[in-house]
Amino acid sequence: MTETKPTAWFCDRPERARKTRTIRLGAGGSTIEVLAGPAETSGIVSIYRWRMSPSSRGPAPHFHTTFSETFIVEEGEVDYFDGQAWRTLLPGDTAHAAMGGVHALRKEHAEPATLLMALSPGVPREEYFAQLATVNERDLSRLHEAHDNHFVDDCER
Repeated sequence: MTETKPTAWFCDRPERARKTRTIRLGAGGSTIEVLAGPAETSGIVSIYRWRMSPSSRGPAPHFHTTFSETFIVEEGEVDYFDGQAWRTLLPGDTAHAAMGGVHALRKEHAEPATLLMALSPGVPREEYFAQLATVNERDLSRLHEAHDNHFVDDCER
């Protein structure tokens, strides 16, 4: 389920506020906001805001072959796995997963958390995020493969 709403996240003049697409990630209450897609950045970067609900867990260890990801915590507390060890990210902390680098996120606290995600080069992930909310278990691995998500051993998740 998606919706589009005006967002003035970089603008103090409401008439210039851009439209932001919000993607609901199932019934748990987590959402992804599409802040800038590859079409808006000449393919350089895609920027998303992930509002993790209190019940959100985060993805298991995985990697991407066609893009890197940078995560910036805006609020809350999130654990980040860099392929070797877990570390806790607090507001203002940044983590980067290079192309091909194993990484994961988990949220173990009951409070919500918000992350900015920058993907480079920019890749359209909107359909992937939208389909995650409704895909059945039988088609999940096919969805991940089609969108360059390659999962590895659970690494003590």
